[in-house]
Amino acid sequence: MDKQALLQLLANNQLDELIFALKNQHGVYNDLVLLESQWNELRAKQRNGVLSAEQANTEIARLRKNLLELVEIASGRPGGIPAPLPVVHNSNRTWLFAAAAIAGLLVLYFAYTALVPSEPEPVSQMTETPAASAEPAPKPRPAQTRQLDVSQAQPITLAPGDFQYERVYSVVKTSVESNGGGKSLITLTVGLNFKGIINTILSNEKFRLVADELPGPLAPTNSLSILVDSRSYAEGDIKFELSDDIRRFSVILEGKEDKKWTFSR
Repeated sequence: MDKQALLQLLANNQLDELIFALKNQHGVYNDLVLLESQWNELRAKQRNGVLSAEQANTEIARLRKNLLELVEIASGRPGGIPAPLPVVHNSNRTWLFAAAAIAGLLVLYFAYTALVPSEPEPVSQMTETPAASAEPAPKPRPAQTRQLDVSQAQPITLAPGDFQYERVYSVVKTSVESNGGGKSLITLTVGLNFKGIINTILSNEKFRLVADELPGPLAPTNSLSILVDSRSYAEGDIKFELSDDIRRFSVILEGKEDKKWTFSR
């Protein structure tokens, strides 16, 4: 199937037919398997009501972008490789020389005006009468914030697998702020260094807090969904509300219990 027909399937939102058609194209099978898995998982989440309409639209837009890149690759020009420069014919060279001459004259003009000093403006002899002193407004007291002990929270690498690419998670900074009532707001600024050629999402759904005092995993209190482009880095905040009695806890990454950070305060 030619490129125009593939693009028409994408324009008609016929994603199943497009994925099937791309399976017969050269050089895109491995990436296509990943996208097909993501498409099937997305539809399952929609059926189960796990995703909101906004989250579903974001995921579908990302999937369509990735399919467009595969169409370009299958058509012989991968995304990111520019088209060859057009040939300049002799009939256009006169205009190019004229444009270059005008540009040179403009450069000389601006250089001349920058070198010639302008006359200084006269200094006003008027003096301002100082305003009547007023009592300064009281400064708001800053919130008491503390840091977590991150000695056991080193960067964690999740190797390729489960149709995913290598990704490295790290703790950039932490803070603990009292919410009152015996509870504190724990904030982790998390960085994701993504090594794949297809973008991914840095989401609050990939982090869960566990502690001996808790009956089960604790989800973040905030919503986070950042699109991370291929071979790029992104940061985002993950927030948990935790009882002040809990002094030691862990944060599990992507549901993998052996991939976790441990914190104490």
